[in-house]
Amino acid sequence: MVRHPLVAWLTATVAVLNLVSAISEPDCEWRRVLTSDEEPQVRVSLECRLRTVASADSVLANLTQAQLDMITSLKIECNDVFFFESSLEHDSPVVQLKSLRELQLEYCKIRFVPAAVLRESRDLRSLTLRTHNTDWSAMTMELHSDSFRGLPQLKTLDLSENNIWTVPSEVFCPLYALSQLNLSRNRLQDVAELGFSDWGEGPTAPGKTCNVGLEELDLSRNELTSVPDNAFTSLRSLQKLLLQENAISQLADRAFVGLVSLQLLNASSNHLLALPPELFQSSRDLKEVYLNNNSISVLAPGLLEGLDQLQQLDLSHNELTSSWVNRDTFSGLVRLVVLNLGHNRISRVDSHLFQDLYSLQMLNLEHNHIESIAENSFKTLNNLHALTLSHNRLVKVEANPFSGLYVLNQLFLDHNKIENVSDRAFENCSNLHDLGLSGNILTTVPEAVKRLTFLKTLDLGENRIQSVDNNTFQGLDQLYGLRLIENELVNITKDSFSSLGSLQVLNLACNKIEHVDKNAFGTSPTLHAVRLDGNKLKDISGMFVNLPGLVWLNVSDNRLEWFDYALVPPSLEWLDMHNNNVADLGNYFDRRGDIKIKTLDASFNRLAEVGDTSIPDSVETVLLNDNLIKKLKPNTFLKKANLTSVALYNNLLEKFESSALALDPVSEDRPLPQFYLGNNPIICDCSLEWLQRINQMSHMRRHPRVMDLDSLTCKLSHSRGSPHRPLLELRPSQFLCRYEAHCFALCHCCEFDACDCEMTCPPNCTCYHDHTWSANVVDCSNAGYRHVPSKIPMDATEIYLDGNDLGELGSHVFIGKKKLEVLYLNNSNIQSLHNRTFNGLTSLKILHMENNKLKELRGFELDQLENLVELYLDHNGIKQLGNGTFTNMKSLQVLRLEENSIIDFSPWHQLSSDSLSSISLEGNTWNCRCEDADLLEAWLRDNADSLVANKPLCETGESVQESVRACRQGRAAVSAVHRDSFAPTILPPALVPFLAISLVFFIVIFMITTLAFIFRQDLSLWAHAKYGVRVFGDQNDPQDDRLYDAYMVYSVKDEEFVTQVLAASLERSGYNLCLHYRDLQVMSPAYLRDSVLGASDASRRVVLVLSLSFLQHEWEKPGFRAALQACAERTRPGKLLLVLLTSDSSLDADLQLQMLLKSCGRTLCWRDKRFWQKLRYSLPDPRCKPTLPKGGCCESVTGAVLKQARYSATPTVDSWCARMSPASLTTQSAAVTQSSTVSTTSTSEESSQRTVTDEEDDPHSYVSIDACHPHPHAHRPAPHQHLYTTIPDPSYAPGQGRTYFV
Repeated sequence: MVRHPLVAWLTATVAVLNLVSAISEPDCEWRRVLTSDEEPQVRVSLECRLRTVASADSVLANLTQAQLDMITSLKIECNDVFFFESSLEHDSPVVQLKSLRELQLEYCKIRFVPAAVLRESRDLRSLTLRTHNTDWSAMTMELHSDSFRGLPQLKTLDLSENNIWTVPSEVFCPLYALSQLNLSRNRLQDVAELGFSDWGEGPTAPGKTCNVGLEELDLSRNELTSVPDNAFTSLRSLQKLLLQENAISQLADRAFVGLVSLQLLNASSNHLLALPPELFQSSRDLKEVYLNNNSISVLAPGLLEGLDQLQQLDLSHNELTSSWVNRDTFSGLVRLVVLNLGHNRISRVDSHLFQDLYSLQMLNLEHNHIESIAENSFKTLNNLHALTLSHNRLVKVEANPFSGLYVLNQLFLDHNKIENVSDRAFENCSNLHDLGLSGNILTTVPEAVKRLTFLKTLDLGENRIQSVDNNTFQGLDQLYGLRLIENELVNITKDSFSSLGSLQVLNLACNKIEHVDKNAFGTSPTLHAVRLDGNKLKDISGMFVNLPGLVWLNVSDNRLEWFDYALVPPSLEWLDMHNNNVADLGNYFDRRGDIKIKTLDASFNRLAEVGDTSIPDSVETVLLNDNLIKKLKPNTFLKKANLTSVALYNNLLEKFESSALALDPVSEDRPLPQFYLGNNPIICDCSLEWLQRINQMSHMRRHPRVMDLDSLTCKLSHSRGSPHRPLLELRPSQFLCRYEAHCFALCHCCEFDACDCEMTCPPNCTCYHDHTWSANVVDCSNAGYRHVPSKIPMDATEIYLDGNDLGELGSHVFIGKKKLEVLYLNNSNIQSLHNRTFNGLTSLKILHMENNKLKELRGFELDQLENLVELYLDHNGIKQLGNGTFTNMKSLQVLRLEENSIIDFSPWHQLSSDSLSSISLEGNTWNCRCEDADLLEAWLRDNADSLVANKPLCETGESVQESVRACRQGRAAVSAVHRDSFAPTILPPALVPFLAISLVFFIVIFMITTLAFIFRQDLSLWAHAKYGVRVFGDQNDPQDDRLYDAYMVYSVKDEEFVTQVLAASLERSGYNLCLHYRDLQVMSPAYLRDSVLGASDASRRVVLVLSLSFLQHEWEKPGFRAALQACAERTRPGKLLLVLLTSDSSLDADLQLQMLLKSCGRTLCWRDKRFWQKLRYSLPDPRCKPTLPKGGCCESVTGAVLKQARYSATPTVDSWCARMSPASLTTQSAAVTQSSTVSTTSTSEESSQRTVTDEEDDPHSYVSIDACHPHPHAHRPAPHQHLYTTIPDPSYAPGQGRTYFV
């Protein structure tokens, strides 16, 4: 049943309201804080999950002052599902907890931190404000210069993940005790504005010193592009500086001056190309330096000089070559322990490259271009423990290349091009434990390996080794891991590995092994794991029986044709033999009790049946899927006490007894085993009815839980329609089995004829029953009967006689069938029914008699079918229906009468509209009498939802609805004629149409005039936007002779938004604009007033873009405020326009601002839906047609030096660009462009044109910056590479700009 859309909408609304209500309910948890003996008072920690910070007021307002004083730790986690904005207010109880020492606000969308908002919590030691605004790009946080004033004890401050773009200068100065500051995951772009430099104007005029005690500073994951000189001079106690994952491309020579205590520097994942030689001159105590994942290609001489405390240096993932990595690069680093030079372009290792690295223990040179190693290159590395030379270009290993490495434990030479290894290659590496030579071109096992008597693991995989024998690994007595995967071994001879007495893991996978001799693996009790998968083995007999310690064996992906548990040792616990040709899991000696196998994978084989001996009793997991299993024997899984999972899907199972899945009683403390039976051709007969209920038998603890029961489909023994049905959708009566004859135990007349309790299936029929004999189906379809069979079982519940030639159905042919519920008589050439044909069928619910030759139903043939639910009489030749045909059918729901010849039918008398849900009457022609028109129309209206008919037709050929309409009109015409004969003549008939038309005309004119007056403003905006006509305004501008159409005043922080959105769109439309920061260059503040007045006098309109940034910066400057007030006094009324980017509440505090706003002719809100229409209507019409973007630089403004306008690419609408609000536009200059250091490029009209319709539909706009011709010197990073600044941009065809998403 389809619900009304309004009901669905109300339901969804109630659900959302319930969710919001649940979110708004406070969820708080109190915890007592353990205190020392010196603090006997009780301390309490409070954690709350609320909608906003303000929701905590209701929690704290119910507490006494004594209870509030006990709270020392407060954590509030706001809801992040819906966007609920929070704020910090001075009068909030949250910021007035005097004993608070730790405050943590998570996911609370705070836009602004007011001045001294936490001054009451003077004992606060730790403060965390994390809005997680990285998930809401339009949400930013702004700080007041005194936001943290009044917190003298604060030691830890976490402001990460807040989308902070800028911070006021000296904002952290009041935090005298601050030791840890986290500003990561923000949008900071300039290090200098953080206020950590006391350099000022130089030694003669130093700046203010702040945060001298700061020890840890985290600036990672911001948008910093450079670190200037003297950026951290005041941080003399700083020990840890984190700058990773920024966009830093330059470190100044004196970037780290003053950081005398610095011990850890992380500048990884940036865009660094080179480092200045004096970078670490002040930081001599450095112990860890991470410069990995940059584009460094140059290491200046003396860069690391003097860092004698350095212990760890990471230069991996750069572009260093051997020209810059030489003998002087690492000189003096006597305490260096870890050196990572991997993923560079080093081509050789010189002899004195590591000469001073006496303490080095780990050296990584992987993924370079090393082709040769000079003699004695590692001679001085006496303490080296691990050397990695993998993924280089070494061709051979000469004699003694690793001399001096006496304590070397690990040597990795994997994935080179080594063809030959000298016999003396590892002569001085006698203590080597791990050797990797995989991925080379070796054809034999090197003889040099035999001298490594202490070797523990040896990797020779992915080579071309063709054979091994009993002398190959002679002398490797301590080797416990040998990897020979993906070689070219064919045969394993006897005792090939018998000399490896300590071997534990042997990997021979993915070779070409066809035969393994007996005792090839020896009799070592230490061998625990063997991999032989991916070979060509056909038989494994005799291979593993003498390995008493074998636990893990993989022989999958071979050609095994037979298997017996006698072939594996009793100690085996994990056996993988999938993807072979095994037809039987043999257990000839019945060793179920001796086997310890816990995991058995025999999938993708040719198993045909599984019994109790096929699976060991110790098994826990069995994988038998994708086999040919047809038979699952009873008691297969009995005595499997540890069984947890069995996979039997994708087999050929059709039938199996419940005992086949029976288990021993499972204890309550263990979960039931999980079985998977999907994708088997299961036949759901009466013997499988239990399978539908198997998961409901869990209380018995004797059967598993079938995990994919809801996806099981099975084939029915008897079904009309698709035989394959979902198992869980079947009724118990559909699980049927065939029978020929059946005699109940209480029936004693089965040996005699005419026994009424004997079940005998009629000839040429098939009969079925369910497991309780409550369903009895007799199918005699298409059996050639000319009359109803006489020996149909009395207990039949469904009878199918369709497709026969029954002709006339006499009386009492179904007598005694009291349980019959479904009767099919369709397509049986039935011509007539007697009045007692269906006598005795009191339980019949479904009767099919379609496609027969019935001519009439006089009304008494179906009297006895009082419980009938579905009746199908379609496609007969019925011409007449008696009035009482359906009278007794009070439960009738479906009636099919289409394609008959019914003429005289009165459904409003014969059919009850209360129970009918589907009525089909198509193809009949009705006698549509006008006297019955009202009754027919009412019946059609009441049964509109259940009627299945396109257009019921009358015998005249017109539809029933048209006939009813014609009858109604005819009666109305007769009534009108009757009235006209008595009505007096008031007006001449000729004037009536004229008066009616005139009246309608005046009413329409009046309504149009009224609507135009009411919506005059909307009409004016529409007419001006559509046709350029000012309907209710003056077409002539008195200041048409001015040089510029508009002069725009705005904040410097909103310049990106003004130039790329407002000005770009207007200039493209032909407006000539003068922008304050783009076109005016005021040489001195004294000339600011004259410059503003001159630009105002030269412009037809003055547009003031008012934002929060404007109020906090420009309006706070007395000179700027005086210039704007003078401009407002000199301009005529209506000339000054206001574009509002902030809320009205922020404008109420300043009285001077209120007076300035009163002089504005019109106030426009950026978030207004029709912002662009109102803006163009407020401005005078442009005097020239729009062409290519052309700036109008103010040419003669008093007191100002004017420069040429700088125009950037016009915003374009693109479905793949991110939504950008004005707040994000005003602060994302570095994210969108290359800042002022990169020249702006011209943009073609095709790539930057944005239609007026797009601008007007969505004032927020979808914005992208398209540059058609990239600057030749502006290098951008290629995607998925670390070489960010050395790869030039690809060239683009005209009109196909490169888009940067914001």
